[in-house]
Amino acid sequence: MIIVSSLDHAEAAFKKYAPAYVISILEQDEPTPPVFDAVRAENHLKVIEDCSRAVDVEDCESRCKKLLALAERWRNDPEPKAPILIHCHKGVARSMAVAYVLMCAIEQGNCERKIADRLRAAAPHADPNLMLVSEADALMHRDDRMIEAILDLCPSCAAVEKPVVMLPVTA
Repeated sequence: MIIVSSLDHAEAAFKKYAPAYVISILEQDEPTPPVFDAVRAENHLKVIEDCSRAVDVEDCESRCKKLLALAERWRNDPEPKAPILIHCHKGVARSMAVAYVLMCAIEQGNCERKIADRLRAAAPHADPNLMLVSEADALMHRDDRMIEAILDLCPSCAAVEKPVVMLPVTA
């Protein structure tokens, strides 16, 4: 299970779902993310992904490789599959892109479009960051299928309060 939340709801989601892995997506000038004491340090990935700044392609590739490595560790973890919690400031663009990337990495044989449709069904407000999706698409050799699936989604709907979203995955 992948849990996606805003920064405001991250601690409550952590307490409710007890994830074994956490991905904190931050902007350069954002405050330090919450401390999740129950998560081993190597299972808490802190990623600086600032959509408002110029893009450094090498940095983006490096971040995507770290995300894919975490997905692989989760997929191969012999323990029962505890959830992955992903949070960013609003829980709309960066965290939803990371959730989609992880779903595609974990469910390697599943159709990218079907995964994108599941994301949209669970999170009508999701507006996945295309830069992250594009980099992951290239690293996973998906021949732009991930990008096309996101571009083909119906437009996201605006929401004042972004809910915590649960996305089932099968390893």
